[in-house]
Amino acid sequence: MKFIYLIFILSFGVVAEDEFNDEFNDEFNESFTEVTSTEVLKKELYGAISFEAVHNYNSSSKLKNLSSTKVLLDLIYDSNIEDKKIYLNLQGYYDAIYSSNLGNYLTTPKGYKNELSLNEAHISGSINSNLDYKIGRQIVVWGKSDNIRITDILNPTDSRVPGLVDIKNLRLGRLMSKFDYYHNNINFSAILLHENLVSKNPKYGSDFKQSIDIKENTPDDSLKNTGIALSFSTSIGSVDFAGYFANTYLDKSYLKDGELHFDDKVNMVGFAINKVLGSYLLKTEFAYFDAIKYNNLVEQKSQSNFLLGVEYSGINDGSLSYELAYKKINSFDAIINTQINKFTPKETYQQAIRLSKSYINQTINTTILVNLFGKNADEGGFLRASVDYAIDDKTSVDFGVIDYIGGSAVFDAIKDNDRIFAKLTYSF
Repeated sequence: MKFIYLIFILSFGVVAEDEFNDEFNDEFNESFTEVTSTEVLKKELYGAISFEAVHNYNSSSKLKNLSSTKVLLDLIYDSNIEDKKIYLNLQGYYDAIYSSNLGNYLTTPKGYKNELSLNEAHISGSINSNLDYKIGRQIVVWGKSDNIRITDILNPTDSRVPGLVDIKNLRLGRLMSKFDYYHNNINFSAILLHENLVSKNPKYGSDFKQSIDIKENTPDDSLKNTGIALSFSTSIGSVDFAGYFANTYLDKSYLKDGELHFDDKVNMVGFAINKVLGSYLLKTEFAYFDAIKYNNLVEQKSQSNFLLGVEYSGINDGSLSYELAYKKINSFDAIINTQINKFTPKETYQQAIRLSKSYINQTINTTILVNLFGKNADEGGFLRASVDYAIDDKTSVDFGVIDYIGGSAVFDAIKDNDRIFAKLTYSF
């Protein structure tokens, strides 16, 4: 309702100004215009509405019709009140596929038909010239990788359709209190993690999950369960460095008493480094988790994750990048590589290759992303190719194809979900 009131007030202001021009003197009009202009600059309401369709085209799939026909809303309210900033991001969608005969779903997966959430809602400001704060539901990005999450653990993601969009558009806001201290080119951050959210994964009845959902048990958002995150970052010449520590619940479940539990609180330490070398950007990340729980295993296991990457920007209006991630479970137990733990191996390899290129003054943007698992890239993954065309300043269309590649039990189960997608977006 506040958004409606804001629109009404702004609209009334325009009409009122015209009436005052007729009835009052020029001096009053100038004052009114100045005040109105200031208020408009302080408060902004903008966003986008999109129409999206996804079609599973694989001839061997049982789902040959449309997989999704969504109307999506992304609404942002940005307000400056004196020295404070208020930011709200309301996101929602309605998927008509589940209330029509366009698709052939036998059930509606939980949360798939419609959704409305305040993904971000925070207030920020400065305590003094060196200390800033941001309190509320927010997104905090750790690490340097654009394709693989190593140290980026603070926000869960919406992963119900694997690989369809980039990680930067998947993160879900989380209630935090964040304090940043700046000294020269050094930044210290301290964060209290008040909200214990988990990622949204595929649900029963969707293209990506045919097994019955198991009840999820997440920790309460209490003072006792509040997590802590610390970071340090600086730049020395062409090198950017960041160090991280977090004590928080891991976004990974384990099975207990017939329920999925997310109460595995771990300590994570890690770092991320970028170095510019001519047209190349070299990157590396490392993260160590001290105690991860697995099904049917009493002893918790530590894990070490490592990433190396390179990005070449010497292409005219484009870039080419390659990233390799290596994850190792320490003191490995054979039961981890069984069905009860989804055949998780001792060592996991993930490779990502991305090619981005723009044309006609960035009116057309193309992306090809290949994401593969396995030391020899033979354990499954996906390939996505997309084109984003800006019709004008307000309207754009995004379309492409995603191909799922089999090779492991996880990806063999979804390899027939290849799909084409298209989205028409109007920004306001």
